[in-house]
Amino acid sequence: MRGSTTSLPPPSPLSQPVDSPMADTHPAEDPLADVPELKTYLATEHDEKVDALKLTADSIAQMRQTANNILITNPVNMAVVVAVLALVARYMVESRGDAWVAGTTCAGIIFTVLAACRYLTQEYIYTAETINFEWLGEADVIITKFGDEIIGTVIVDWISGEGRQKRKKAWVGEIKAWTVRLKYRKKGVGSALLEEVVKEAKKKGAETVEFADDHANAKRILPSFYNKSFETRDRKARELLADLLEATPTKGKRR
Repeated sequence: MRGSTTSLPPPSPLSQPVDSPMADTHPAEDPLADVPELKTYLATEHDEKVDALKLTADSIAQMRQTANNILITNPVNMAVVVAVLALVARYMVESRGDAWVAGTTCAGIIFTVLAACRYLTQEYIYTAETINFEWLGEADVIITKFGDEIIGTVIVDWISGEGRQKRKKAWVGEIKAWTVRLKYRKKGVGSALLEEVVKEAKKKGAETVEFADDHANAKRILPSFYNKSFETRDRKARELLADLLEATPTKGKRR
């Protein structure tokens, strides 16, 4: 008895393997398609300047929180507070024998210390309130936008006068403010802003660019003993600007 044989139909193009030339492939979607555009440029719109000033004021207000943390977590301050609490608690327990009263008294001391820290640093809020168009003057506002959100700004004032090389009408750029929104810091946004300032300085033929002595974040309210973190941040910003100027000199050498 002969076995029956059946012939299989030709394979359909839809059944071809994925790597077949006949496969119906679709181009992969761009994973960055929905990511907003990041751009840095000189602001000309009023609303953009307003947002940049608000961001600058916010950065000064944030310095108050940093100063509060410094006061609270400083080892010397903590040691003094703990010693006072221990003495008060011991006196209250031994004299009155009431641990509850001792606890509430110590809690009151802690709240008083926290209130004192906020009082000592309130000047930062007053300084932030001075950041307005009068403070801005004729300075240029350079911004970085991530989509529709301004995430960084640098404000630079161009000063004309006698240059360091005794050349008249030399331009010097003074940075009045430089800040990046908190959640976007340490991502290269600040460096890109300073690079843009150096480019603007080169266009204007400026002799150099430097941070103003009284720039927006130069305010120091606490004694110098507590300002180490602020000074370190300021020093790093100046060093970064110096490195950018060295890499891209604002003016060519005279022949």
